[in-house]
Amino acid sequence: MKLALHHRHRQERIEEALQELGHTFVYVKWDAGEAIGSGADAVLFEFKNILKEELKFLALSRRLRKAGIPVATWCLDLPNIGARKWKLPLLLKAGLVDIFATHSLQGLPEGGRVLYLPNAAWLCSYNQGSVTLEDLRDPAWYTVDVSFAGNIDSERYPEHRHRTDFLKTLASLLRGAGITYRFEDSRHMSFREQVGLIQRSRINLNIGCAADRCGEKSWGLAERCYGIPACGGFLLSDERVHGRDAFVEGEEIVMFGDIDDCFRKILYYTQAHDERRKIAENAHRRVLQEHTYARRMERLLTAVQRVKEQRGSRI
Repeated sequence: MKLALHHRHRQERIEEALQELGHTFVYVKWDAGEAIGSGADAVLFEFKNILKEELKFLALSRRLRKAGIPVATWCLDLPNIGARKWKLPLLLKAGLVDIFATHSLQGLPEGGRVLYLPNAAWLCSYNQGSVTLEDLRDPAWYTVDVSFAGNIDSERYPEHRHRTDFLKTLASLLRGAGITYRFEDSRHMSFREQVGLIQRSRINLNIGCAADRCGEKSWGLAERCYGIPACGGFLLSDERVHGRDAFVEGEEIVMFGDIDDCFRKILYYTQAHDERRKIAENAHRRVLQEHTYARRMERLLTAVQRVKEQRGSRI
């Protein structure tokens, strides 16, 4: 199958997943002739492009659908889609997309045009490397108790203010308990440095998500929630509704409610080495089996094929 990608920037995760599955891709812009002439089986739009250029999208979507080419989009931002959020129900009701894939089902019915398609582990960048699970079972392997790597610039990115405030308060609690920690801005780290931090940390935190908006927490898991287990790390995440869809709580993931709960669980899991590693290894296996971008593209392309078959049956 050939997928046309309508994105402003390269989508390496999608490219690599399609290549792994034996499919092809091409990038297209707003030119209908280019998109139709590409020979693509479907066009996958960047969701933000649809919201920002709705008139262009309306025209192109109609041309594509008339040509029998399914139109899909993958939203990884709910509920943080800005002032244009009101356009989403109209988009779905008008039938301008055949497949609305989303990392979060909040406010949306699953089924019909809506496809639950969460983030995943980007294995080309987040993997075990030369470190084995046996290495990670050694209590002496670790150099830090608790770590976080992500965007912590709340001045430029106000949506991360809760995260930075949380980490500041948590740091004070950890210092008082003699627990070592490293909280890093991942934008200034190489992938190799991030993986090294994950694998040398007893506990890796997930707090906040770029998809959170104005106190409204996204149901979806951030990509790090899959990347950390892919590297063999132990994940302690803030509660997310879809966390229980992706993992078995207490066996593959541990989640916390508020900062007091987070601190209590840090105190417990820094000492419970064997239990911590069992959970981490369970999550590692689950991620490699189910939560990769190749598996996500399989699910998306299956939905594309279903749309094509339904259209064929109506001819």
